[in-house]
Amino acid sequence: MLTDTSCVDPRMPDADLASQAAALETLREAVDLARAGHCQRARELCAAAIFEVQPLIVASKELMRITLHALLLARGFKLLSRLLMAVSGMDVQLTLTPDHEGYAAPPRRGEAAGRTIYFLDPNWLARLSPDDAFLQSWSDALTGRPPGRSTAEPARCLELA
Repeated sequence: MLTDTSCVDPRMPDADLASQAAALETLREAVDLARAGHCQRARELCAAAIFEVQPLIVASKELMRITLHALLLARGFKLLSRLLMAVSGMDVQLTLTPDHEGYAAPPRRGEAAGRTIYFLDPNWLARLSPDDAFLQSWSDALTGRPPGRSTAEPARCLELA
């Protein structure tokens, strides 16, 4: 388990800081498990961490980014869809695309019946790091809405070719 708390948001109250640090540690453990092929256990850890700190996730870009990263690697697409619905009001479906035989295609975004669909390349997921530009922009869009902005509007920030 990693114990680095450099991603903890120092503006949070002490109790929230401790919860956020514990969640980050749990999510990093989930990433390690997913990379080792234990996706079911990784999803269980993600669910436990999200349950404990869901209100804090939307308040911290770093916690949001780490949460997105862990859920993507653990193939926790249903849980991620539900988290996105809770956080942004967006109806999102994530689906894997066929393997591009070595080429890691970035995520593509589509729309169908009022639902946003992200098509994810397994090769891209295999190489996904917490510092990925897609994760950065996604967490920024989900946590950085200016006051008065519609909750569905961050979807425009996420449009990908």
